[in-house]
Amino acid sequence: MLPVTLIVFFAIQQPVGLSADDDTVTKVLAAQQERIRTIETAAKTSVSIFAGSSGGGSGVLISPDGYALTNFHVVQPAGIAMRCGLNDGHIYDAVLVGLDPTGDLAVIKLLGKETFPYASIADSDTVSVGDTCYTIGNPFLLATDLQPSVSAGIVSGVHRYQFPAGTLLEYADCLQVDAAINPGNSGGGLFNASGDLIGINGRASFEKRGRINVGAGYAISANQVRNFLGILKGGHLADHATLAATVATSTDGRVVVSDILESSDTWMKGLRIDDEIIELAGKSVRSVNSFKNILGTLPAGWRIPVIYRREGRPTEIFVELAGVHTPAMLNELMAGRREKPSSQNKPGEKSKPNPLAPDL
Repeated sequence: MLPVTLIVFFAIQQPVGLSADDDTVTKVLAAQQERIRTIETAAKTSVSIFAGSSGGGSGVLISPDGYALTNFHVVQPAGIAMRCGLNDGHIYDAVLVGLDPTGDLAVIKLLGKETFPYASIADSDTVSVGDTCYTIGNPFLLATDLQPSVSAGIVSGVHRYQFPAGTLLEYADCLQVDAAINPGNSGGGLFNASGDLIGINGRASFEKRGRINVGAGYAISANQVRNFLGILKGGHLADHATLAATVATSTDGRVVVSDILESSDTWMKGLRIDDEIIELAGKSVRSVNSFKNILGTLPAGWRIPVIYRREGRPTEIFVELAGVHTPAMLNELMAGRREKPSSQNKPGEKSKPNPLAPDL
């Protein structure tokens, strides 16, 4: 009789199991519906940017009066005016407002509508490895119906540093994601699971023989964007900061000043060669890479605290940050990018793209 008893016991318990399963399914469906609503809301802020015969890219609206963020390398071919599409099915005129060539950022303004949908900018310092993220944009210019493409993934790394092309297109303290960032995604939004903007998509690693993302994309952090937003919305050409000093790792692992410009504010405030840099703008300097990351997110002209140590004694000074370039240098470098051929290959040769190039 024991086997029969067991069978009867399980038969009686089965409805309870079904109830638990039903509850789980309900929760999963509710989470999925919430995710869809979040993506639908974020997609309304996505901008498809058309730069005529030179291609285009993506952007993201950040205010109800039509201001949008994108990459410098997306808008540079378009000049001061361009056409932009939203997922409402309409094409809008847009004008260039401000440029940050060093950080690969630009602000444009869409015209022709009183109120635009827009994304809220999050604190990107709260982003952690493993967080869910979404890239929304117009990869390969597929959105002929103006409906953006969405890719899901996770944050693969934080506080990454991607070296500039010369002195432009520097990605400091950026976010690394495995969500697809392909040609055309440049300038589009990187969103968290709540639909808030955590970065601006820009660079990606590509296979050597193609232009297909291999799972390592990089986005300019929202906090860097916030540092430059006032300058860009004000219609200015922004430059990034330099401490007018270089640093190196000492034999005992400290970050020390290796060279310094004697005409700089930093020198005049007392910083010298071999001083150990402890903090920059309130953030701990643990390595040469972290020094570059912190400095690379700051605009020229800002006044920041610097804490250094000499002979075991810490000292705090406040310095005005110099610019990496003069305005004339920036204009010359931008002109050089416009005139540079898109390929250095000989006639008849196949394209050999840089595997770490911006997704132009």
